[in-house]
Amino acid sequence: MFRNLFGNSKSAAKVDDALKYFFEFSLHILSKEGAGPFQLSESEKHDFRNKYIVEKDVEDRGVMFFSKIELEATNFTNHHLQNKTTFQIGMCADPVLDTRQPLVAQVKAHLSNII
Repeated sequence: MFRNLFGNSKSAAKVDDALKYFFEFSLHILSKEGAGPFQLSESEKHDFRNKYIVEKDVEDRGVMFFSKIELEATNFTNHHLQNKTTFQIGMCADPVLDTRQPLVAQVKAHLSNII
């Protein structure tokens, strides 16, 4: 109903920004010391978000946009930690995002539904 009243703000550029941020955030979580599961503090998320916006020169789409992605990326990363499949995240996004990977396509489809 909300989208019917205010329109669908989903665009290809917005979904692409979300996808890139998702995997960057996931790799950031994996760089933390420890065995997980990981839950970054709001301060850590804020610092990473601001650094990402400046370094990647992306549009600041607001806290709600980034918070949704951070929550999904945290759950995704912790799931892969639990299943010992974090190598799949690396295959998709390290050193650059490979949009040909099936896992990336799945994440993109999911993100396009939630943003």
